[in-house]
Amino acid sequence: MTLSMQWRIHAMGRFYDAHEDSIVYFDSHSGDTHLPSNFAAHVMQQLGHERLTTQELVNKIASTMVSGDIRELTEAVSGVLEELLSLDILKRE
Repeated sequence: MTLSMQWRIHAMGRFYDAHEDSIVYFDSHSGDTHLPSNFAAHVMQQLGHERLTTQELVNKIASTMVSGDIRELTEAVSGVLEELLSLDILKRE
């Protein structure tokens, strides 16, 4: 996956956070309900209605963290993006 690849959410759905291990996400595009991890939900919320490259998204998420390994963060974000793509929540452009 290249860091210049752009991503966007098909249609912003609704999040419900019951302060548990996962968040409930209703995808208004497909009508499906998903249980993304807190990190996956954070990635989706960072995208919002924007169209961002993988690198822009990693930079945006890194700016909200106290510290961390950028390489590890890039791998984690890339994995979440691929997972959300397979669930038809995201679109790759």
